[in-house]
Amino acid sequence: MVSSFIVEQEMTLLEVLQLIHTGSSNRTLRHMLTQGRVTIDGVGEKRAKTTVSLGSKIEVHPRPVPDVENIRGIIHEDDDIIVISKPAGLLTVATDKMESDTLHSRIQSHLQQDGAGEWGFIVHRLDKETSGIIVFAKTESAKEFLQRQFSERKVKRYYTAIVEGEPEEEGTAASWLIEDRNLRVWAVDEQTKGAREAITHWSVLEKNGTTSKIELEIETGRRHQIRVQMAEMGHPVVGDLRHDSKIQTNRLLLHATTLRFIHPDGNTLTLHSTLPHEFEKQYFLITEDMG
Repeated sequence: MVSSFIVEQEMTLLEVLQLIHTGSSNRTLRHMLTQGRVTIDGVGEKRAKTTVSLGSKIEVHPRPVPDVENIRGIIHEDDDIIVISKPAGLLTVATDKMESDTLHSRIQSHLQQDGAGEWGFIVHRLDKETSGIIVFAKTESAKEFLQRQFSERKVKRYYTAIVEGEPEEEGTAASWLIEDRNLRVWAVDEQTKGAREAITHWSVLEKNGTTSKIELEIETGRRHQIRVQMAEMGHPVVGDLRHDSKIQTNRLLLHATTLRFIHPDGNTLTLHSTLPHEFEKQYFLITEDMG
């Protein structure tokens, strides 16, 4: 059943929800927003701080049924964190377009299944087109603990990619990247305003003359970092049409394989996401195509 409320004075959306659901915690109310259950005059809104005008109609829609099938790929879960393998083509979190199906929304549904009211806190992100391992925190303190490690470059992050051509056997790409408001990223001079340092180490695992399978370790986590740097070297990631890949595939062949970090309990945790089958299949199909 839909709950409706007409706003009688200007206030934030969270304040309106507090009036509608007087016994609910702010965490529960924010979760309603994240699930896409709240509309203002028929338009979905997920931001708690949004100012609602006098006379606006707020509606809270029924809780969606959790899609258990959509949360496959859990690698590790405990009281502090949940680690999952994200499929390619799925956003980590919603953009300004307020997409309803994201990895974060699926995590939220999973954590709400037992009625415990747990919350998934965003620690870091993967590009929509990239698959692989990602960690969410289940408490505010765990989120801050993990984010500190990322900002201090203490988290070890490894990827596997299929790239065009044959890079040198190993090396380091150190460059400066910038992105615009449309999330387009490119390499620039260090002195460019807004440029951010990006450092990536790579080594070749296999090669066939047309493509190479490489392992990468990133020191920094800039948007499209690996994709831009490999393209700048003349070896774009296979399937990355945005950065001039010439090989057509059904997805970007970039996968986050490993995370190594200090768990909030003080122990070192190393977790892996299995490389999708299409990486091996695509690599060898390309080999066969060479005749």
